[in-house]
Amino acid sequence: MIHCRTEVGRSHLVLSVRRPGAMLACLLCALAWGAAQAQTPPGAAPAAGLVPAHSGYAVDQPEILLRQRLFGRAHGLSLLAAACLELPAYSKDVRNAYATWHAQQGKTIELIVRDLAGYYFGSRANETQWFDLSRAMNLPDNIQPALGEVNLHAACASLPEAIPRQRYALEKLLAGAVDAEPASNEAGAVPPAPTSQKPAE
Repeated sequence: MIHCRTEVGRSHLVLSVRRPGAMLACLLCALAWGAAQAQTPPGAAPAAGLVPAHSGYAVDQPEILLRQRLFGRAHGLSLLAAACLELPAYSKDVRNAYATWHAQQGKTIELIVRDLAGYYFGSRANETQWFDLSRAMNLPDNIQPALGEVNLHAACASLPEAIPRQRYALEKLLAGAVDAEPASNEAGAVPPAPTSQKPAE
C-alpha cells in the first residue's frame, strides 16, 4: 500500500508492500507533500540517491506512457489540492472531495507507482518515492504554472465538482474503460495536471 514517510523535512508518498496505511493519514500526507513540493528547490537531488534509468515520457511504449500520464494527473491534483487547503474558503470541500477520490483511486495509484518505479529504477524500485518519480518525469513542483490564466480561487472553487469526473477516474482510465483524453471542458475550470512532454531517454 501507499503510506507516508517524512525525510529531511519533506513529506512523500512511498510505495510499501508490507503494511497498509490509514486512508485519511495518507490523504493528509499527500496534501502536506504537495505543499512541501512547492518549496523544493529546482534541481534537488532525487531522494535516496536514486538515478532513473530513463527520463521523461516513454512515447514509444503505450502502456508505460499511459501510466506516466495518469501519474501526472494524480501529481497535479495533489499539488492543486494542497494549494487549496491554504485557502480557508475552500479547504473543507476540497479535503472531503479529495478524501473520497483517494479512497476510490488509492489501489490504482499504488499499481501505477509500482509499475513506474520498476520502469525508472529497476531493482531499486522498492526504494522509490513519489518525489523520485515526479522528478524522473520532469514534473513541476508547483501548481501555479499549470494554472495559466486560471485564478487559484476559481480552480479551488471548481475542484470538488471536477474531481469525480472522467479525467480523474484513474481506475477506469488505466483499464481503458474510458477515453484517456476527455473533452476539453470535462474538468471545468480546473487545469490539466502539470506534465512534461520530454521523451524518455
